[in-house]
Amino acid sequence: MNARSTRSRRRPRGSDVSLPAHVHRQEDRRNEKAATWWFEFTYAGKRYRESARTTRKTKEADCEKRRRLEIERHYTEGVRPENPLRMMRSVKEALDDYAARYDAPNHQQKSIAWVKERIPHLKRLLGKLSLLDLAESRITGYMRTRSTEGASNRTVNMELCVLARAIGRPFGQLWPNVPKLDERTDIGRALLPAEEGRLLAAASKNKSKYIYPFVRIALLTGMREGEIRTLQFARLDLNSKLLRVGRSKTPAGRGRGIPMNAELFSTIKGQADWIGENFGEPEPDWYLFPFSNRVRPIDPKRPVTTMKTAWESVRTAAKVSCRFHDLRHTAATKMAENDVPEATMKALLGHMSKAMLERYSHIRNEAKRKATDSPTLATPIFEVPQESPQVTQKRKLKVVGK
Repeated sequence: MNARSTRSRRRPRGSDVSLPAHVHRQEDRRNEKAATWWFEFTYAGKRYRESARTTRKTKEADCEKRRRLEIERHYTEGVRPENPLRMMRSVKEALDDYAARYDAPNHQQKSIAWVKERIPHLKRLLGKLSLLDLAESRITGYMRTRSTEGASNRTVNMELCVLARAIGRPFGQLWPNVPKLDERTDIGRALLPAEEGRLLAAASKNKSKYIYPFVRIALLTGMREGEIRTLQFARLDLNSKLLRVGRSKTPAGRGRGIPMNAELFSTIKGQADWIGENFGEPEPDWYLFPFSNRVRPIDPKRPVTTMKTAWESVRTAAKVSCRFHDLRHTAATKMAENDVPEATMKALLGHMSKAMLERYSHIRNEAKRKATDSPTLATPIFEVPQESPQVTQKRKLKVVGK
């Protein structure tokens, strides 16, 4: 591959004199006594322009030479795709191309949003680098920086997963000596009864008219935040006391039926009556939690956009450290404690596998202790003899016919 560069004349920083387009090296003078040299060259059709971070011209030339050798080594010895020129792109270019390809009709909107949510931090910290510059030291440095910023290990791993997909190679092939960060296996917790009571008490006093029935429905059904937020009247059969979930995170959760007990029916009926007082008789395409200004509903044909502000206010007032998704864990745990069959739990919660179900059904320590203290567990189901029975008398077999 050919690499070329041409020298340029010096220019003080902040000068009004514009340099011609062919200039490829310039000096950035921070003050009258200090100046920083820049180098620029083209390799395999990719333009590199970087600061040498030195005020000495001889060191600048050495820095440029080392940089060229580094790029050539990555290009000739590194893991190369079918088209090596693709590795000459910047990280920003690769991420933009991947996001454009991923934003397709065959992908769910939630998946598209998941990808777009991971990209900004990658662009911010690595966007200006070439893909060939993503050595293992760069990846470990990215991990340290994001962890320092407060990102969880799970979040950092997902961001690097998106980066590997944008490059087009598996994570293990790109950075074989960089282990992924350890992720928490305790993905949530079940609330104690006292914590549930404090949450509901704080929600009933909150100025939001939505948060109290919102929290009650989550605790009673185990529905996800998005499933409750986009619940329409067409999905509610108050005569048969049956609720059907509309939009859901998984195909198994979409359209599942949830019978209403007396408490759930009372909560939904009260919210429906309140919507009727504001807009009249509810129509099928209206939302149970319509778009509002946090005080009163505005448009029943649009769902409320978020409950984050009201939820944070309630959680803080109740002094309960939990996520809204932990209300789903709480509902799953109650079902498991009450010996609800696994098939029924999967039908109610919308899980696709037994493994996923087990991640949510965290049996509380109180329930475990109650089970181990039960006297029935100390009594064997079958009585086992202490000693093996002995044959005390030998008997001869009588042969038939003799």
